Amino acid sequence: MFLGGKKMENKENENKYKAQIKHLRSNYKRITIDFKIDELERFKEICKANNTTPTTQIKQFVKTYIESNS
Repeated sequence: MFLGGKKMENKENENKYKAQIKHLRSNYKRITIDFKIDELERFKEICKANNTTPTTQIKQFVKTYIESNS
């Protein structure tokens, strides 16, 4: 093992990754959504043209929907 070397960096990165995964599993749930292929491709294109991502837009929709219906 090297102090301050690559092996130490890799161990630190591995520990950070494990902590992130633990946080995600404790605080988030994943859902699967089926889309028609052509709709999904068009959605991705539009998101890219607007400098955003499908994930960001879907999360924003859910947040707005909850706020509007609570």
